Amino acid sequence: MSSPRLVLVLGGTRSGKSAVAERLAAAAGGPVRYLATAPSGPDGDGDRIALHRSRRPASWETLEVAATEDLALPIREAAGATVLLDGLGAWLAGVLHASGLLDDDGRREDPAGAIDGAAALAGIEHAVQALADAACGREGLTVVVGEEAGMAPVAPTRGTRRWVDLLGTAHQALAARADRVLLVVAGRAIELHDVGAGPEIAGPRPAQSALPLDVAPAPAAAVDVSPPASAVDASTPPEPGGPDAVPPAAVAVGVDATTAAAIGAGETGRPTDPLPGTDALAASGDGPGLVDDATDDVAPAAVAVGVDATTAAAIGAGESGDPAAAPGPANGPAAAADGATAGPGGTATATDGASAGDDGPAAAADGRGAPGDGATPAPAASSPAAPSPDAPLREALPVPPGARMHGDRMVPDGMLDFAVNVVAGDPPGWARQAMNAGLDAAGRYPDDRPAAVALAGRHGRAPEGVLPLGGAVEGFWRLALAVRPRRAAVVVPGFTEAEAALRTVGAEIVRVPRRPEQGWMLDPEAVPEDCDMVVVGRPENPTGVLDHRETILRLRRPGRTVLVDEAFADFVPREDPLRDPEGPAGPPAGGALADERPSDAGPGDLVVLRSLTKVLSVPGVRCGYLLADPELVDRVRDAGAPWSCPTPALELLRAYAGRPEACDRIAARTAAHRGDLLARLRQLAGVQVWDGTANFVLLRAPADVDVVGGLHGHGIAVRPCTTFAGLDDRYVRIAVRTPALHAQLTTALARVL
Repeated sequence: MSSPRLVLVLGGTRSGKSAVAERLAAAAGGPVRYLATAPSGPDGDGDRIALHRSRRPASWETLEVAATEDLALPIREAAGATVLLDGLGAWLAGVLHASGLLDDDGRREDPAGAIDGAAALAGIEHAVQALADAACGREGLTVVVGEEAGMAPVAPTRGTRRWVDLLGTAHQALAARADRVLLVVAGRAIELHDVGAGPEIAGPRPAQSALPLDVAPAPAAAVDVSPPASAVDASTPPEPGGPDAVPPAAVAVGVDATTAAAIGAGETGRPTDPLPGTDALAASGDGPGLVDDATDDVAPAAVAVGVDATTAAAIGAGESGDPAAAPGPANGPAAAADGATAGPGGTATATDGASAGDDGPAAAADGRGAPGDGATPAPAASSPAAPSPDAPLREALPVPPGARMHGDRMVPDGMLDFAVNVVAGDPPGWARQAMNAGLDAAGRYPDDRPAAVALAGRHGRAPEGVLPLGGAVEGFWRLALAVRPRRAAVVVPGFTEAEAALRTVGAEIVRVPRRPEQGWMLDPEAVPEDCDMVVVGRPENPTGVLDHRETILRLRRPGRTVLVDEAFADFVPREDPLRDPEGPAGPPAGGALADERPSDAGPGDLVVLRSLTKVLSVPGVRCGYLLADPELVDRVRDAGAPWSCPTPALELLRAYAGRPEACDRIAARTAAHRGDLLARLRQLAGVQVWDGTANFVLLRAPADVDVVGGLHGHGIAVRPCTTFAGLDDRYVRIAVRTPALHAQLTTALARVL
């Protein structure tokens, strides 16, 4: 009989399941890699963490994988070593909490319907499937500890019910692939057998005898999980503070002190104003359903948001430390000592897991971590190369709901439009003349070469490095097909079509969050080293933030494609808004990356997308272009249909290329009107408004105010931001219009507030 590859150990609180799993791992012989799923903060229970670590042999390797969805990677990398993952419920609680799906009391709109929530749920399914694939696809033993929470009464809150349901589904999925499944009760391990039913999971199922339903089974025998020479009586009660002692529960990932106190009291609920880091969501990946199929072997990654010292202190003060004193697992998940047990309060136990600091994501299983944590980055790919035509296409990943929803569908008929971020009014006269000239030539197939030459002259590039497009959005899809990245970092919040295109070609998505407390500026160190594509907006939509040129150029690596969306770059003054007047002269910090300079040279590929839609008021004429190395432009051209940019749009591109001063005038007028809008909005109590460099501003309202619905009652439409990863229903994007219309908007908004 071949050695088992996957063993699932289930049990409730203080059942002894972790001790059983550890003896299984030790009995296998050889090296052991321990995957700790429960997070801890800098002010966590250090003594208890040290105690749990001390019970493991010094030769065991410990990796902290809290709140990362990529559980398969450290298993695959373990080669023939035994892997012990303890436990699945703590990991699940962390992922749910990071995306707002755990602290959900049902009194607000279900976060599972927003883009972040849907992506997190799909990512959980895919991550569990990938875990099973990794465990069954290698020679070494993998032991997974799971918290059996489904035997308690029905949980009182929607978030906790979601945790219990997902954990039970995950247990079924793993059990269907496992060679052995053990249930631990009172320190005794019982072997569980298949009775011929279970979820349909692709891949080989272990051969097990079906139990006849008309025959009473023999009494279950305790399972000896230790080698005979060093057998340990599993029924011996644990010593106080000993190996099976369960530490107090603490929150899984970053929450504010108010939320932490509520958690300690056994409550769940949405914080009134979460820490800035917590609304920059967990990164997400998607994949096939747990029950329906298991064909995708690409494991998603996630960004874990940190806990600050105040939060940790509040958590510690609000927790009794004794799970037995709490109402029970029905009230929420808890993670135990490196692995989890069901516990009180919608929380996960913070013991031996990833240390999530104040300023960045927790360390991931593959060694990546927050800046300055000493993690060794994974090596980048050796050099950029076109995917082989014979290489099989990866299976497309599901696109989260809302990713294909844009502002043009959010303006009810007859309402005053502050949602669509296009300059209001008609196109300039010269633009209309150019498009009419294109209509006169509609009897011939489009020829994009004259437009490419004109645009190359505007940006100081070779014509072979310019590709006219039927709108900049086409560039996201063509580039994804041409490059087919393995792992793409998408800076969020940002334009969602990029992620949709990348998911369609099967790329694993890592969301890199911008943080409001940092002015939404990008930290280039937060981008994982092993990502072979990075997508960033400049200025970003919907924050309007403009990153320094040097920040973007620092993202370049051998084998990496950096895609910069400059759809709103024409609103940025050419006199460099980021230049320090007191600083030394140098390359323009705020200048467009489309305007190539010798200092821009670097490894990998730098791709820039531009659009005429916004600045020239021509959303109905799909008109944009892509700038890149000529060799990559050829690949992108070949990745789509010919003649995608019609002749009227090509003529508009030619005219635009020779009129930079015309766009400067539009940008100056827009900047003046944006200043008027900001001044009016900042007079309103209870809101926070961020300035930017584009033709819109981002506003955050109090949590209990429905800005979108309230303004609809006044006949005004603004852009809700729930479809932007990292933002919730408090955020709205407001397009710049005229001072008279701004007065009408702010009067209505004051009444709504």
